[in-house]
Amino acid sequence: MRILGIDPGIAIVGWGIIDSKLGAFAPVAYGAIRTEANTPTETRLLDIFTELEAIIEKYKPEAF
Repeated sequence: MRILGIDPGIAIVGWGIIDSKLGAFAPVAYGAIRTEANTPTETRLLDIFTELEAIIEKYKPEAF
């Protein structure tokens, strides 16, 4: 099973992808989505959404 974990924030959103098989976990990818300071909240949220959408499309997690 592929799992996406998210550490929520508005300036920095951490994310990680792991694979779980028979109780063993293996890292696949990880990173952070950073938004610019002094940017309107709605723009920051759109940027986060867009980046997460791309991560989900690329890694196709089964659970969050």
